[in-house]
Amino acid sequence: MSLVLSESGNNAVEMFATRIDVQWDFRTNTGPVLFQFERVDWDRETGLVNTRGYERTIRHDIAGLIGGEYAITDPFTGEQLVEPGWKLMAMIKAATERVWDAETAPVDERTSGGGESVAVTL
Repeated sequence: MSLVLSESGNNAVEMFATRIDVQWDFRTNTGPVLFQFERVDWDRETGLVNTRGYERTIRHDIAGLIGGEYAITDPFTGEQLVEPGWKLMAMIKAATERVWDAETAPVDERTSGGGESVAVTL
């Protein structure tokens, strides 16, 4: 099934998973992933959204997602690739660690300017 429901000129009606909730059990590498889909009618050229609305939530188990393979298109070269599902979990874990490290970085009192926040570049 295609996520593109219809197209006419620049206008398209598509399904987007606008929220993906990963409920990971770190002890077993299992748990549900909830994909919350919206039907979006929009103009691809201008980015203007005509209508959007909640469609439904689809539940899938993490183990099934990381156990599969995914056909993807490289956004820079257009090359078709097949990637193993374990990379999905590895990338989520890496992104989680990066966000945590950036938000919990210790403040260096010598350079913080007397209590002001210090920007962290990722």
